[in-house]
Amino acid sequence: MRNLRILLYVFVLSLAACHPEGTNVKQGLDKAAQLIEQDPDTASIILETIGMNQMNEAQLAEYNLLCTQFNEDKNIPHSSDNQIRQAVSYYEQYGNELQKSRAYYYLACVESDLNQEKDAEVHFKEAIKLAAQAEEYEQMTKICKRCSLYYQKYENFDEALEMERKAYASQLMLIDSKDNSTVILSSALGLLGVMSLLFGLLWKKHLTVHSQLDTFKEEMQMKEVESDKLVMQCNYLEEKYQFLQQHIYENSPVVSKVRQLKERTGLSSKISFFSEKDWIELLRLQESVYGLVSKLRGISPKLTEEDLRVCAFLREGVQPACFADLMKLTVETLTRRISRIKTEKLMLANSKESLEDIIKSL
Repeated sequence: MRNLRILLYVFVLSLAACHPEGTNVKQGLDKAAQLIEQDPDTASIILETIGMNQMNEAQLAEYNLLCTQFNEDKNIPHSSDNQIRQAVSYYEQYGNELQKSRAYYYLACVESDLNQEKDAEVHFKEAIKLAAQAEEYEQMTKICKRCSLYYQKYENFDEALEMERKAYASQLMLIDSKDNSTVILSSALGLLGVMSLLFGLLWKKHLTVHSQLDTFKEEMQMKEVESDKLVMQCNYLEEKYQFLQQHIYENSPVVSKVRQLKERTGLSSKISFFSEKDWIELLRLQESVYGLVSKLRGISPKLTEEDLRVCAFLREGVQPACFADLMKLTVETLTRRISRIKTEKLMLANSKESLEDIIKSL
């Protein structure tokens, strides 16, 4: 059945070749553009039947853009940027915001495959900006999701997370724009209903009220479904955010350095230099992933920076004997300090748990 449909498209385009020059080109491009999202294989066959020697500059730009889109949607690695750059050059001069956005988007996809990292990032952001200006939220969502994959490819997880947030925000804007249309339609129908009541018979009023109640119930049900979808999307993004944060934490060099201390013994050599920058980064990571600093300060504002550093090491399960030298203290002095943090500053003297267990439970 699908092969018959393809043959029918090719046959129609063949008949169009009998029309004045350029007509079959326009028909072929229009049909390929119409099918490229739902049936890319058929669109590709149609593009192959179009004579490139009959195309003007605008048609050639659209043709090159569609060919690049086909390769991208079919996950075919891009090996050259010649086609898409011709389209970009044309749309930069003559295209509207949406056309420019699409051109820059597919150029960025090609550059990503060709490992042109910086250029791809610039063109992804330009495509997003133009899609936002055109209020094409569906296009903007598509670009942000693809850009997130690009950042993940280069292990830039902070930027990848930001793109996921922008994609989610674009989806909300798309939903809002559709809701606005529904509100306008509902308002028009409501006004028509009022007019009908004014000029109708009195006995119809009862039926109209019931009809409005049914409509209201249906709208409420639709809103509940939309709300459930949004909750699921939020939960998904929250899980993804937590995963990315945990991934960044687990792969941090400073956390790896701290965990090496667990393997030390009293006779082992001292750990390599632990700089002030390492201390700051360790506390920042533990705050972003576990909220450790804010939780401890919420319990006791009296905690000093040195106290927080001790708690940070205990959170990773490092024993006092293994990091006393980093604190420039003896093991006995550090042990007493840990006791004072628990009893005097956190006011947990009656707790049977160790300070390490208390911190891990926060």
